[in-house]
Amino acid sequence: MLNEHIKGLSIISSLLAIAGLVLMFSSISFGTSLGNSWLLNQEDGVADTSQYNMIVETYKNNFVIIGSILFGAGLLTAILTYFTSVLFVKKENKNII
Repeated sequence: MLNEHIKGLSIISSLLAIAGLVLMFSSISFGTSLGNSWLLNQEDGVADTSQYNMIVETYKNNFVIIGSILFGAGLLTAILTYFTSVLFVKKENKNII
């Protein structure tokens, strides 16, 4: 039972870390595409260049922040899973003997 939980947590931590890295490294393309979408939704399809740049930078920063949080959560989960498995496996081994 414990090994199943450890495998599940390992998979979750890996997915979180990978999703965080993808969001961080793809933030430029995601931010640019969302900025272009914002520009198309403007009344005339025209906006001030500085305003467009601010919108794109804001979207890019949002993706970097969300990716960093996910990566950190995945890394923290992986570390806690490792230490939990080490502690509980030692405890189970002592109970067997």
